[in-house]
Amino acid sequence: MAIQSDAGDARWSSRAAFILAAIGSSVGLGNLWRFPYVAGENGGGAFVILYVLCVVLIGLPVLAAELFIGRRGRRSAVGSVVVLAKAEGRSSWWALQSWLGMIGSFIILTYYSVIAGWVIAYIVMIGGDLIQTFASKGAVGLAAGAFAGESQEAVNSKLIDLLNDPGRMIFYHAAFMTMTVFIVARGVKGGIERVTSLLMPAFFVMLLVLVGFALVTGDRGRGLDFLLGVRLGGEQGLLQGLADGSVISAALGQAFFSIGLGSALMMTYGAYMEKDQDIPRSSRFIGLSDTGVGILAGLAIFPIVFQVGLNPGQGPTLMFQTLPLAFQQMPAGGLFGLIFFVLALFAAITSSIALLEASTRWFEDQQKGRQRTIIAILLGLVAFAVGVANALSQVPTVGPDGADQAGFFNTWRPLDGVPQFSGLVLLDFLSRLTDYILPIAGFITAVFAGWVVSASAAREELGFKSERWFRRWRFLIRYICPIGIGAVIIYSVVVAPLLGG
Repeated sequence: MAIQSDAGDARWSSRAAFILAAIGSSVGLGNLWRFPYVAGENGGGAFVILYVLCVVLIGLPVLAAELFIGRRGRRSAVGSVVVLAKAEGRSSWWALQSWLGMIGSFIILTYYSVIAGWVIAYIVMIGGDLIQTFASKGAVGLAAGAFAGESQEAVNSKLIDLLNDPGRMIFYHAAFMTMTVFIVARGVKGGIERVTSLLMPAFFVMLLVLVGFALVTGDRGRGLDFLLGVRLGGEQGLLQGLADGSVISAALGQAFFSIGLGSALMMTYGAYMEKDQDIPRSSRFIGLSDTGVGILAGLAIFPIVFQVGLNPGQGPTLMFQTLPLAFQQMPAGGLFGLIFFVLALFAAITSSIALLEASTRWFEDQQKGRQRTIIAILLGLVAFAVGVANALSQVPTVGPDGADQAGFFNTWRPLDGVPQFSGLVLLDFLSRLTDYILPIAGFITAVFAGWVVSASAAREELGFKSERWFRRWRFLIRYICPIGIGAVIIYSVVVAPLLGG
């Protein structure tokens, strides 16, 4: 029997609106550089195949579980788990996984906003440079590279200059957080749905434009080989990675984090789904779209990077140092560099509103659906305050002129004595902490959906077309998902630190 809820009547206006919002929540800054980089460094096409298997066997079953828990409970992520647990005669302590996910999402928001602020800074820098070039040279100026006339050292140091200017970092962090709060405060239909329905189509159009630009003007042969070529032997080959467990862990971890599992986001969005929306079909579309974005991002990035002879293995600095250098040396690099960073901003916004919505919905439930605007503003202020500390933790301890810039936050290393957190300042510490929180939440979710929620309740809510497909899902969520996620947790927490990873 379906569970009735008094949690309000907020609903997505259509399946398409929900799909766009859900894809927006999972597609973020990490898709634009982390997935391509991880794939390239872990066997290329062989890793992509392994990653897709992880998405199908673990990601999609857990995603479907989170959506049906949210829709059946019709409350916040925490409230929905409590409702389902009580319906099965089980303890409300099962909501621990939602608490972990909701807290983890909020922690991510505090540093995600800072990094998104860096994206805004680059939009301002590249956009300002492009306007000046256009003003002096006319339409011909649009064919110039980004930061035309500046040395490579000057372009490469722009990130360092930004980190050395905490006031500027905090200003852009505040601008991004303000946008996030404004959207969430306007509610599901008037805010989240309206924004994602506008930004996500624009996101995909710009991404395809960048892919076309990269394949036409870049070194597509080396780019495709780096991203999709199968490398079995060697240090970065699949066989070596499988032998020490790092590739399996990377594939499972990427599948887990890219879709946003364990973070309470999908449970929260699931609560707004209509009963006639097909959860299994929606899960497949969301998961495979997220994977497709990662691959397309690689096709947009690596041909450009290889064309100008830069190192594709820069990890997080790929976006803020390597790519600006690449856009400087490419024809029309200023214009396409601006498109890339606007694209990144769109991805950041659609993810950040989901991160804030998870905790906003919980507080809103406590107020019986009232005072959403006040709740969003207060949570935004808390996230902003923690974000200020995160920004200050990234300021170099020695300035460009050699002056001492050591302060509390850029020298404070929480839990420095613990191997997993050794040497990490606040922003990096919080990022590592959520790397552990979310898989634990996802593990509990799989156990809850597979072993606590009854088969009849899951069958009714999921609505598989055949009993055979339901049994396959139930086998995966009960056995394969807990084992797979548990393996990632053990490897990340125990094995990798012992190996020095």
